[in-house]
Amino acid sequence: MTSINRIAKRHPAVLVLTHREDDVQGITELIAEQTEDFRCLVVRKTALDDIEQLAPKVILFALSDVKKSICLYNLLIKENRLVKNHYSVLLCSNRESGLAFKCCLKNLFDSYFVYQPLYEKFRLQLIVYEGLKQFTNTDSYIESLDKIVKDQNDELNSLIELGLSYKTAVVEEISKSKEEVNSINQDILSQMPDNIDKQLLSEINNTHIQPLLNALETSLSTKLLDLVNGLKQSQDLNSLLMKQLQQPIHTKCEDNSVVSSSDNAFLETPTNQQHSILLVEDNHIYREMISDVLSTVGYEIEQVDDGLAAIKKIKRTQYDLIVMDLFLPNLDGLNTTKHIRNVGKNIKTPVIALTGNKNKQLVKKWAEHGLDGYILKPSTKKEILAVVNKAIGP
Repeated sequence: MTSINRIAKRHPAVLVLTHREDDVQGITELIAEQTEDFRCLVVRKTALDDIEQLAPKVILFALSDVKKSICLYNLLIKENRLVKNHYSVLLCSNRESGLAFKCCLKNLFDSYFVYQPLYEKFRLQLIVYEGLKQFTNTDSYIESLDKIVKDQNDELNSLIELGLSYKTAVVEEISKSKEEVNSINQDILSQMPDNIDKQLLSEINNTHIQPLLNALETSLSTKLLDLVNGLKQSQDLNSLLMKQLQQPIHTKCEDNSVVSSSDNAFLETPTNQQHSILLVEDNHIYREMISDVLSTVGYEIEQVDDGLAAIKKIKRTQYDLIVMDLFLPNLDGLNTTKHIRNVGKNIKTPVIALTGNKNKQLVKKWAEHGLDGYILKPSTKKEILAVVNKAIGP
């Protein structure tokens, strides 16, 4: 990296550290939506000097593995290169998420984010925002983030603002009531005799504490009732959401053809027979989500969480489709697919990849290894069904 490039932005608010810029392309694109005040730095021999000079407020460590990120962070701290307060975020692959969680649990890093695969983009932007707001005025950041989701329906935006106003009012009411309770308690304690009896306690409770609690309950109930009424006034919300979900979504497939979610041939519930699908995904949350989407329209789903378990399954059972994450423990998705194409009952079974990577060169590489299509993370229900139904066919 040239010296000119190293000092291009002397004090960026957000700094991404990586071994290769291509590895964090998706990350930098997300942060660019949020703020222009950021920098991506390739870690080389001058890294310690560069980081000290840049003095960022939020640092994202996205080295090739968690161990290297920990070592770099330890070195920065040991050599006193991070002289200003900062917010540290550890970026990791899904397989190292447990280790990243432990680092945050021990308070080495402030937060972590799984970016391989990348399928929770809003959470990353929220993490960066949480870091930035500790050091600077965040109004501009809120505006930039708000623009990202401005395509939401006006009615939904109004509903969010309505809920926020009631939440603020309830919090203020609780805080005010606590202050009143504390004040009353102080008055009571100052007047309380040394040998207090049960009758006096009962009178205090009936005269002071219970009326205050009743007033608080009434106030909170009123505000919550207002919130419910506001929700009822938005009685078309469900139909609105359904209408949005039914809008055509165009999905690009492996062969560069486009599948539209409005194409009933691809989106209708399977009726001729119950097709069987093997779902291979190590992230249990995403695995359950995909499974629910497919099982609710009639597909029979079997689940495994790594490549070796998938191989055991395909040796015994013939499936109509295999849906598989590319980043898997024990044996990754590409090597598992190679094995499928050479051994067992599923040599010709279509394989759909689950991935957060949109790189076209990688897509071509996957096709060469026998993959028949891909589903990007995150995806809507209709996008998932469009790709799966097309792969299985009539």
